[in-house]
Amino acid sequence: MPANKALENSLLQIRGLHVYYGKVHAVQGVDLDVREGEVVAILGANGAGKSSVIKSLIGLVPAKGDVRFQGRQLEGSSNVRVEAGLAYVPEGRRVFGDLSVHDNLLMGAYVVRDAGVVRRRLDDVYGLFPLLAARRLQLAATLSGGEQQLLAIARALVREPTLLLLDEPSLGLAPIMVQVVYETIHKIAERGTTILLAEQSAHIALKLAQRAYVLETGALAFSGEAEQMRNDPAMREAYLGV
Repeated sequence: MPANKALENSLLQIRGLHVYYGKVHAVQGVDLDVREGEVVAILGANGAGKSSVIKSLIGLVPAKGDVRFQGRQLEGSSNVRVEAGLAYVPEGRRVFGDLSVHDNLLMGAYVVRDAGVVRRRLDDVYGLFPLLAARRLQLAATLSGGEQQLLAIARALVREPTLLLLDEPSLGLAPIMVQVVYETIHKIAERGTTILLAEQSAHIALKLAQRAYVLETGALAFSGEAEQMRNDPAMREAYLGV
């Protein structure tokens, strides 16, 4: 496919991405595309390089390669990338524990100057997250791990991102909260938000994603349609450890 054509069809296009931590080559020439409205999963075992790809996109780790978002070179600080339309939910949630749920959400709108826009966005998020609406005055530190994960996602959505980056959203959660979190992510996707998520639990991510990329020790091992990966026993055993 010609380069220009690929750029037209891809909201995010990555070509030849490399990430180093000192002498450790964590991501080794990965190519990846995300089209508008898609949910795309990056899968692989712990240490495969999934989180490094996500962190490089939001500018938290230095990277080399050609990365384009909405047809333009993706570069600059994390703040610049957020203003360009990216939102990032980190591994481990990292909410502000000594602030209320409501104040955590306000932190997600810190770049918005119009108070009316902030109110509208908060109302929208509370409608999507009724559990958080019921706990809006509660300190974030007193929420369960799953509730904190929902808060971290909601905080990112207050920015109304063009592309939502999720890093290991199921990590460390009880099974019932994993289901709640992924049901919420599904609702977000149905609203039209494009999502790129890194996930170690492949069977969970493949139920949600349209396409997936599998990394092994930093290199791309396989990419394809999620349904194909779910239904091919040999592929599941070879690449997904199922």
